[in-house]
Amino acid sequence: MKGSLGRSLFCAFIVVLIWINVCTRHVSCQTDVTAQMQKVKQKILSNYDKYIRPTNGTNTTEIHTAFIPRQIITLDEELAIFSMDSYIFMSWLDPRLQWNTTDYEGYLQLPASMIWVPDITVHNSHSQQVDPTQEVLLAFDSYGNVWWAPPVLTQTSCPTLTLSPNPSDEVQCIIKIGSWMHDGWEIDFQHNDWLILDEFENLNPSWELITSKAKVIRNVTYYDCCPEPYLSIHIILPMKRRPVPTIEATRAACILVMTLTLSIFWLPPDSSKKIILGGFLFFALCVLLVYVGRSMKSPVLTLSAVSFVQTTMYLVVLALLIQIFIVIKMASCSGPSRPPAAIVHFLTGPLGKYTCLRSPLSEDKVSLDRVQLKEDSSTIECFTVRDEWKLVASGLDRALFVIMAIVMIAVHHL
Repeated sequence: MKGSLGRSLFCAFIVVLIWINVCTRHVSCQTDVTAQMQKVKQKILSNYDKYIRPTNGTNTTEIHTAFIPRQIITLDEELAIFSMDSYIFMSWLDPRLQWNTTDYEGYLQLPASMIWVPDITVHNSHSQQVDPTQEVLLAFDSYGNVWWAPPVLTQTSCPTLTLSPNPSDEVQCIIKIGSWMHDGWEIDFQHNDWLILDEFENLNPSWELITSKAKVIRNVTYYDCCPEPYLSIHIILPMKRRPVPTIEATRAACILVMTLTLSIFWLPPDSSKKIILGGFLFFALCVLLVYVGRSMKSPVLTLSAVSFVQTTMYLVVLALLIQIFIVIKMASCSGPSRPPAAIVHFLTGPLGKYTCLRSPLSEDKVSLDRVQLKEDSSTIECFTVRDEWKLVASGLDRALFVIMAIVMIAVHHL
């Protein structure tokens, strides 16, 4: 019994010793790594001047860049300002940051304010803050290779946005990035021709980035005053407008009003209901116009929606004026003059059958004439003339129906 207890205590003692030894070694390793990092950092930064541009045997510092968009923040159509959240990845070689791997084999991280970094600015920035980069750590290795990927929030002008009744559904905004002071002989920017879209989220409710058309261009500019080139990176971001629910609802309402307007041409030509229906449709469009003007926040979208409603109102007013003219002409019999016989024959032929036109010599007309045989002959003559003109007015309604239908379809597809 005592032997078993002694062996258990001995095993527990051995386990505790091993655990203490492992922890001591781990703390010792951490202390050694920390000391190595501090030693290398002090050695590098002791004579380092962050205001001197790094060179490697030549006067040119080569900067490799990559633009990584994250999301579209806003696209102000009234001010033509485009805001985007993104990263700018940059890498370059700084020989002054090299050290011996026997001192430390890993990477070092430092604030960007402690060493030289490119003076990257947005040339077409709309805000007063032309330097979009934020203070984040950068990393470098023992060979002097530096990597820096600061997040940036750019606000640039987008001149392709215009205030017009029919704004384009696609716009193209450009972000121009380059050095503020250095020319192309001092800093050479190298960039891929495509964007890195792994981090991008197309979540903007109004605009969507056309990723297949997005590209990057390395622009070289020469000025008359100076022989050296000036480099900049142009990030071209084409975007298309997402469907706007208010505009779609407005279009649907206008299409319904257009359809009801076409029905006016199928009512009897001497019916006063045509005027009532046309006036009601015009009033409905006026209410819709006021609603659209108050509900839309974007001036460009307001112009687009209001323009469509106004076009519909013009068509309704035109149809209403035509019907007023026809009703006035049909209100009384103007005399014994008849419409041309060729027109009456044409309207009572096959065309009248397919367009629902009634012949003035139909059976019910003959029956009506027989009932009124005892009436004054001039009254019968006037009724016959009026009936023929009514047929001509109905034919004119059918022709105007076709014309207005074509016009309305064309307006809808503009």
